[in-house]
Amino acid sequence: MNEKNGSGTVRIGVVGMGPVGSILSAHLLESGAYVVSCDISQTRIESIKTRGICLTNTIEKAVPIMDTCLSATELREYDLDLVAVSVKTPYFKSVLAELEETLTEKTFVMSSQNGLDNEAEIAKIFGVDRTLRMVINYAGNLNNDGSVQVTFFNPPNYVAALGPKGVETGNQFAELLNAVSLQTIVLDDIRPHSWEKTILNAALSPVSALSRRTMKGIMETDWGVTLVENIVNESIAVAEAEGIDLGEEFTQHCIQYLKGGGRHKPSMLIDIEKNLPTEIDYLNGRIVEYGKKHSVPTPVNRTITTLINLLERKPE
Repeated sequence: MNEKNGSGTVRIGVVGMGPVGSILSAHLLESGAYVVSCDISQTRIESIKTRGICLTNTIEKAVPIMDTCLSATELREYDLDLVAVSVKTPYFKSVLAELEETLTEKTFVMSSQNGLDNEAEIAKIFGVDRTLRMVINYAGNLNNDGSVQVTFFNPPNYVAALGPKGVETGNQFAELLNAVSLQTIVLDDIRPHSWEKTILNAALSPVSALSRRTMKGIMETDWGVTLVENIVNESIAVAEAEGIDLGEEFTQHCIQYLKGGGRHKPSMLIDIEKNLPTEIDYLNGRIVEYGKKHSVPTPVNRTITTLINLLERKPE
């Protein structure tokens, strides 16, 4: 990343001020980075301009923010070193299209979202050398007052550059977060962790959306755990066919991780409640696609994907 006016301040744009982007922005601001928060919701932007970014529950902080915008194209005014894309994946490609028309060649672009292969979409437009990926292991929900209830953080997060030119950027980004206790590890190869997080999301988020239950509401029942295990084991078979080694104890790790989610409402449940598009095609849908590639059966993931797709599409 480049120094600005000799100050050494890192300049970062965060696109998408839902729970993920808000938590990320708050910690980057606390670390001393210059941050521009971007969201298409005028209500959301007015809230954080007035009250700052307020985090509650498992992480407590209130951080003021000065610079905001309502579209990715407005980021051209800020001479940024890095843009972290934290929008939900149904809106991912439209944001990338805006950024393509906005950013100079010096700006790196990072996916900090759920989903499999998001970094490949960035690299198609901006090139491997300008692309980074972050795997996030925290979660939260927006409260009615505009604050974010951080439901859990299971450290660490992970970040990686796809090409050698982005390594310094990834290292500096991780240093900023580590300085304010949002533990983040830099990796050479992030794909195994991307698959791990995708499988975790695919195992529970759509089940929560279909059943209208929180994570706890599913994982406290035997039938819920059994369904989750079936999704995980089927997904592991696909990952192994792709050459991703998740370890012999990964299924048990998933169950323990998901049991620790408490009364968290996954974003897919919230999207279904609000009649919004979901991330299903970037989660279970991606696993189905890789299953086809390797001739690995995926009946559970396919069924889950179809059911969510049906819920997304209103009857004619």
